[in-house]
Amino acid sequence: MNYEKIDDVFIKNAKLLDGDMEELCTIFRLYAYELLADKTGRSDDIGEIRKLVETTSPVLEKLYQGYESSELNTLKDTNGKAYDETVFDLSVLIAVMCTGSRVYENLDPVFSRDIMHAALDAAHFLMVRQFKDDDDENSDSGERSSVIRMSSRDDELSERTIAAMLWAFAELLKTDKDIRNAYDHSLMAGMPQKMSRQKRYKLRVSDLIKRISFDLSGNVESSILILLSLVVLSDTEETFSDEVRTKLYEFLYKKADESDDEMTTAVAVLALQNELDMDEKANGGASELIKVVEYNVIGAGKKKMTEEEKTAVKEHIKRLEAKLQ
Repeated sequence: MNYEKIDDVFIKNAKLLDGDMEELCTIFRLYAYELLADKTGRSDDIGEIRKLVETTSPVLEKLYQGYESSELNTLKDTNGKAYDETVFDLSVLIAVMCTGSRVYENLDPVFSRDIMHAALDAAHFLMVRQFKDDDDENSDSGERSSVIRMSSRDDELSERTIAAMLWAFAELLKTDKDIRNAYDHSLMAGMPQKMSRQKRYKLRVSDLIKRISFDLSGNVESSILILLSLVVLSDTEETFSDEVRTKLYEFLYKKADESDDEMTTAVAVLALQNELDMDEKANGGASELIKVVEYNVIGAGKKKMTEEEKTAVKEHIKRLEAKLQ
């Protein structure tokens, strides 16, 4: 596979988006480094690392300082357009900070920690603080009620914002892995268990994926859906549910086959290759991996792809790669 060409597509797309939204321009550069640097031999290239830092750290720093000094993290509630714009801005911030935190984890651990804390704070605001009353600030039932209240306001949001929020919670689910266990000590002691962050993220992703029509237009809107697909379908740990992955497979592969958009095609190639790589890693036990050939789910319970299925995926990759030449 020509990973250098795919990397070129990512960087080209970042430059094209420069006039629309510097956050999206930056995150394409971050994803390119995270997903492709090892494959293109750039992960230890000092010049490439310097270029990455020079082009992304100022935007991350600006976002971080802007969030810390803004009233977004103390705002109790907003209505109408202001509410939609607030949720959109916070969602983009969360997604960018999560990705930045992973990329900078080894380059600058302190900076990585700080921006991840900003992402977690923004996520906590979106899910809980915005909807909590003063008298239930420390109440477990208040936290659960807050998540439900947030879901109830999804109808007030534009589809662009729904897509951005889905992207943000997918990034949180991938990045914030401190609490992944189903049980904790409070439950073991017979006490009520608080809803873990991972459970809240999964709840929101499951709710929001059902609200996406996948027919957005415009550079920003379409880019968010492609970025969402990239996060979910390049995942190597089976973080996301079958429902979420299946919908994104169907959207991405159909769009890649029917359009000439290079970014969509590049992401589809990476997703298909990840399917092959994940299948190769699957052991003799039943795998939860979804196999998709020509948009059809082959079955989550199968142990391995058949040779015919592998051949179909490889041919699909070749067809899409030919469009990038």
